[in-house]
Amino acid sequence: MALAAALSETGASRLVFDLAAAQGWVLVLSPWVLHEIRDNLVHLSPAATRTWLALRTKVFLEDDELMFDWPLLFNVTKDKPVLYTALACADVLLTLDRRDFGPLLGQTVYDLRVLTPGNFLRTEREAKRLRP
Repeated sequence: MALAAALSETGASRLVFDLAAAQGWVLVLSPWVLHEIRDNLVHLSPAATRTWLALRTKVFLEDDELMFDWPLLFNVTKDKPVLYTALACADVLLTLDRRDFGPLLGQTVYDLRVLTPGNFLRTEREAKRLRP
């Protein structure tokens, strides 16, 4: 989601970043995700890197969670820390990663909603929680 926000001014990912402060949302990244972003930025345009550096100021960095005490059936190996960290500190995991999180999209894992940014914005709008 963070890279998508850096790449497109008009997508749902950027809108989440743009609305966060006014809506009272706290955007959280873990060092694990930050590392993945940095690894991928080298393949993108300098403009995307500059945009990400500006967006990065809107994000709170939370420590990685590498273990989880409750049973969890999740086939993803590489991105388990992403899910664990979200379970430890978030209400919603926003992701565009359908390869790793596809089966969880639209689902709830121990009260954590797993949504695409577009679906998140849609549910907030339908619930009338978006402030003008």
